[in-house]
Amino acid sequence: MDITSKTIGKGFAGVIKRHNFSGLRASHGVSVSHRSHGSTGQNQDPGKVFKGKKMAGHMGDKLRTIQNLEIIKSDIENNLIFVKGSVPGSKNSLVLIQKNSKKLNKKTTLEKDKTLQASTTKTETKTKAKAKPKEQPAEKKSEKKEIKK
Repeated sequence: MDITSKTIGKGFAGVIKRHNFSGLRASHGVSVSHRSHGSTGQNQDPGKVFKGKKMAGHMGDKLRTIQNLEIIKSDIENNLIFVKGSVPGSKNSLVLIQKNSKKLNKKTTLEKDKTLQASTTKTETKTKAKAKPKEQPAEKKSEKKEIKK
């Protein structure tokens, strides 16, 4: 299933937090601007900053869809749905749950567990069959020898 919701808003964020920039060095003439983004444009020729440039700005609070999440179980009495995976949004936020938009041949957790149990039972039966001792023929009665002291 697909889940759509607004992500957690983080307010105005710098480029290090927002776009994972590494920041500037702490030496060699860099003063006060260690967490800045550095140069933004090219030269006089374009004479502008192109749209979509990764810069500081508002982070989060956008509508996002996480696809192909799996329903583990549902509790009808308490109106709960248990989902495997990350759900966008903060606590107590509204969430839209839809049927998959993409079709994938992906095994569910229950199917994986069944195949795992089937394979373990097969290996256990094989090991038990190997571990059974073969019936040995009856041993000959050994003759008793008397030892005199």
